[in-house]
Amino acid sequence: MKVPLCDVYSPIINAAFPDLKHIGWRKTTKSACYTYLKNATEGPVEKLRSLLDLLKSTWVLRLNKTIEKHFSDELDQCFALDFNFRDAESHTYTGIGQLEYAAKYQRDKGSIDKLAELLAEVCRSHPNLATVDVIASIPGNPRKQFHLPDELVQRMGKYLDRPMGLDLRKRTQTPALKNLPLARKLKALDEAFELGDDISGRSVLLVDDLYQSGTTMWSLARFLKGKGASHVFGLACVKSWRDSDNL
Repeated sequence: MKVPLCDVYSPIINAAFPDLKHIGWRKTTKSACYTYLKNATEGPVEKLRSLLDLLKSTWVLRLNKTIEKHFSDELDQCFALDFNFRDAESHTYTGIGQLEYAAKYQRDKGSIDKLAELLAEVCRSHPNLATVDVIASIPGNPRKQFHLPDELVQRMGKYLDRPMGLDLRKRTQTPALKNLPLARKLKALDEAFELGDDISGRSVLLVDDLYQSGTTMWSLARFLKGKGASHVFGLACVKSWRDSDNL
């Protein structure tokens, strides 16, 4: 088995298949690597193929340079369906980006449902995400009447045929975080959340519509790890081309 971007994909594969025996990852040219599987049966191999197909069709989001000095391993893995725009210069939406825009700003039910279906498919194809104990949305402000992540998680439950959600919310109304400089955003998020459920030893998947710098996702992951979560994963509809906060 050969995979590109060895430092990105091999840890994901190892975490998804801890019992899969192989000879270890051997570096080849550039950033790729390979391994030979040992005594692998068809069931695990088929699941491995599904994960490799998933990695080809989604984006792996890792801690970026903008926020890396503030976090370490709070978020175990994080993925996005696609970027919001086709490239960094244009405002031409990708297919997923167009769905996210219509779902968020036009509240288009068909777009919301399609995004939920695609997110649910990612969960089914990834062994770690398929077996998380809790799938929850990134909480919005208390007075927010429409919050797309809540809608997505609710509809994902229908596709996955499982209960969804967590008693996770913001304590108070916070300012528009996307317009704050990083230092103020981190301070605002530091005590922004409260949790009414016991998640000790449980794994959590956080769902959001947009991942920009990742500050909110990583801050919430740190909060949940502090409450005893064993693992925290992230899944977003789209990633912005910008890694930094707006100011």
